[in-house]
Amino acid sequence: MNIKIEKVVKINKDLVDALLMLSAISLVLTGTSEVSDSTQKTTIMTILAVAIVVLVLCRVLAGRQS
Repeated sequence: MNIKIEKVVKINKDLVDALLMLSAISLVLTGTSEVSDSTQKTTIMTILAVAIVVLVLCRVLAGRQS
């Protein structure tokens, strides 16, 4: 007896769009601000850039779901 369980995760496009805009604004503000430690600024900008890439992928997946 085989039981196949399928989990469906729905991605909310509005939430992904809002997070994407927030991440992009944060990236721009971080890039234009003056920080005493450039390593810290680079780390924050890298994390935000990775978040943006992940959110763009989620947005693409959300578009395919509908």
